[in-house]
Amino acid sequence: MFEESTRSHLLPYCSPLAKLPPLAEIRGRSVYSRRLERLWTFVETHYSDPDIRLTDAARQSGVSPDHLNLLLNRFAGTTFHHLLSRYRVEKCLELLREKNYTLTEAYSRCGFNSPTTFDRQFKKWVGCLPRDYKKSITFLRESGGYEPSITIFELTLPLLEETPSAEFLNFHPLS
Repeated sequence: MFEESTRSHLLPYCSPLAKLPPLAEIRGRSVYSRRLERLWTFVETHYSDPDIRLTDAARQSGVSPDHLNLLLNRFAGTTFHHLLSRYRVEKCLELLREKNYTLTEAYSRCGFNSPTTFDRQFKKWVGCLPRDYKKSITFLRESGGYEPSITIFELTLPLLEETPSAEFLNFHPLS
């Protein structure tokens, strides 16, 4: 499930996801912990549930919520909420790119409660709004330039039909 790199999702070069190690690498750092392995299985299985909570994941992993975040921070450099948010956004990228889902279908299938939350999380991780990303994928498909093998390193700017929004081009990841 985590084998695919985020780099195959045609991300803008300035995307925070493009700069982070793939989830498979993060998972590899915590593979010897049975508790974290149970957490990964839980996230893979339940990410589409909008009501998923840290307490549920901790219970499944057999630790307290604080201890789960401590383990995640120590071995994966993240928290449960960041991990879940990133996993959901990466699944949305997959649905938008490979299966050509609408934005509404993608966010609802990936556990986001509202389009506002989806937009905020997508922009946080990808660096652009979902509609801009969808436009670039649509443009690539229609122009015949869509190849699943294209990576972010081959793209210098998002390929949009219209001029990219100023917020997209001036995106600076938050620290």
